[in-house]
Amino acid sequence: MKILKKHKKKLLITLLIIVLIGGIGFGGYKYYEHYEDTKLTNKNWFNRHIDLEENEDGVYEVNTINTDEELSIFNLVYQDVIEDKIEKLKENEDFTLENPLIIYNPYGTGSQSYYVYLGDSYNDLNYTIETDGYADYKHDLGNNSEYQLVGFVPGEKNTLTLKSGNITFETTITTPEIKADVDLQLEETTGNSDSDLTDGLYTVLGHDKNYEANVYLYDNEGVLRNELILDDYRADRIIFDGEYMYYPYESRGIMKVNSLGKIEKMYDLGKYRMHHDMILDDNKLVILVDEVGEDTKEDVIISLNVDSGKIEDIIDMKDLLPELYEKAVLPKDNKTLDWLHINSLTLKGNDLILSSRELSTIIYLSDYETNPKIKYLIADESMLEGTNYNTLLYDKIGDFVDSAGQHAITYVPGESDEEYYLLMFNNNYGSIVTRPDLTWDNYPGVGTFDKGETSYFYKYKVNDNDKTYELDESLEIPYSSIVSSVQYVSNNLVVGSGMDNSFGEYDEDGNLIKEFKYGAKKYAYRVFKYSFDNWFK
Repeated sequence: MKILKKHKKKLLITLLIIVLIGGIGFGGYKYYEHYEDTKLTNKNWFNRHIDLEENEDGVYEVNTINTDEELSIFNLVYQDVIEDKIEKLKENEDFTLENPLIIYNPYGTGSQSYYVYLGDSYNDLNYTIETDGYADYKHDLGNNSEYQLVGFVPGEKNTLTLKSGNITFETTITTPEIKADVDLQLEETTGNSDSDLTDGLYTVLGHDKNYEANVYLYDNEGVLRNELILDDYRADRIIFDGEYMYYPYESRGIMKVNSLGKIEKMYDLGKYRMHHDMILDDNKLVILVDEVGEDTKEDVIISLNVDSGKIEDIIDMKDLLPELYEKAVLPKDNKTLDWLHINSLTLKGNDLILSSRELSTIIYLSDYETNPKIKYLIADESMLEGTNYNTLLYDKIGDFVDSAGQHAITYVPGESDEEYYLLMFNNNYGSIVTRPDLTWDNYPGVGTFDKGETSYFYKYKVNDNDKTYELDESLEIPYSSIVSSVQYVSNNLVVGSGMDNSFGEYDEDGNLIKEFKYGAKKYAYRVFKYSFDNWFK
């Protein structure tokens, strides 16, 4: 007992030290664990691991320092840190047109773009990019002091000339090579039209595969002028809203990007996964989605408030067309029922017009926000066989074959609100795997997945008063059983034929001006032509 008492104090002290060391160790471990979990939301951490360094071409580049972790650009903290560092660079020196600040793709969203800061605004400003072996790229610039310049050919020495009045700046920049296996120069065919191509960049969406497919922009000479970087999804469309662009970067995420390439906002779709299309209605994105984990797909529409980021309205087409849903059969080896396959939508006032590929049917959805109802359907009556929906069909005027497997439906105003037009890429493809009881007897000339004579540009004239539709214009275009797009740009028609690996532009009389061929193992989902004016203002 005496020995125990003698050493009791030492034992208590030793125990206390052990507990203290253990506590410090555990606390340190928990701190480290918290640090690892939160560092990618920590502005100070990004500041320490990102730097802007000037290279031998006099161009600043984004470099990561002392980190084994690959930093993703799809992080708003990362984007803010880059912006802060640019602002500090701007304060360190008096930049002018003769001495501009140039940074290669600082925000990571455009692999062939450079940020340029001139210190002040200049009148009649323009720039030219000259590259051996390629056509020159030229564009006027607005009255501003900073821009995102595009048009540099990857892997090449590009000579940039900025000019305002009698002031000229010139420098040669070696642009990094592009990682993707895409054409830098497209094969082209000149048509028999003397009309001019419209201004803008052909925007190739969903190149070659559904996922991990960036967006590629080509000029009127077929030269690749920019690549928009995505994370885990093809972008099906780019929405322009003033200086901003909205487009998907992953299947459950959409981002808002400013004119300098900075990601300003990122929207999480939660349990919804985007597919095929979206449009902007005031401050809401109306988006075609799948509800993850459900037994059906490509039959739900959501509305996303771009101010709050909240999903506000949800439309489940199973509730609006229950008879068609109930008649659909799940094909063997399929896990989800693709009974409707909505592939595009277009806005008319407070109403939505949808395209169903699976049923080759156009669906008019009235008052979609508050009280969605089916106003009418446009299709051959055979597609609705065995249902009571024939009463919703508008009457066809004229002798023509209805669209089959159509894509990219677009509303165009007409003489009045009751008389208008619907444009579409009529694939002329006959497949309906969820309704094996239906046939294509009423669709002479319809093609198969691998073979078909022609697809068509269709322009329907719709009259709500008479409840009729007629074929106002038709144009044979390269056959594509799936995907593809048509688009009016001024008076010209831009056509993207996915399975043909081509896109072209036609004049107002339907004569080909120029067609481009691109290399791909599969196809491009759509090709639209955009001006990207937000970059040049």
